[in-house]
Amino acid sequence: MTDAVIIPFPMRTPAARDQDNLAQALESLRTALEAQRSALSDWRFAMTELGIGVAGLGHSLASYQQNLGDVEDRLVGLRETAGRLEAWADGALEGKA
Repeated sequence: MTDAVIIPFPMRTPAARDQDNLAQALESLRTALEAQRSALSDWRFAMTELGIGVAGLGHSLASYQQNLGDVEDRLVGLRETAGRLEAWADGALEGKA
């Protein structure tokens, strides 16, 4: 055993490099949080636009329902008129027979 060979153990990374890695990780986290805030803001805007669209649709449907009610009222009046005309025609036919 004349000459021993010493194998050095790997050195731990210096604290400065650890700090750089931590700073880089924190910057990535900040970037991700900002992207999430932006996405949430966009989502809220889209929900607001959707709400406006749904409200407009509700107004349109209410107007359509009112128009259908008006048509129904006119049809009832026409049915009554048709019934009176039918009764008059029946009476006229019976009087001539």
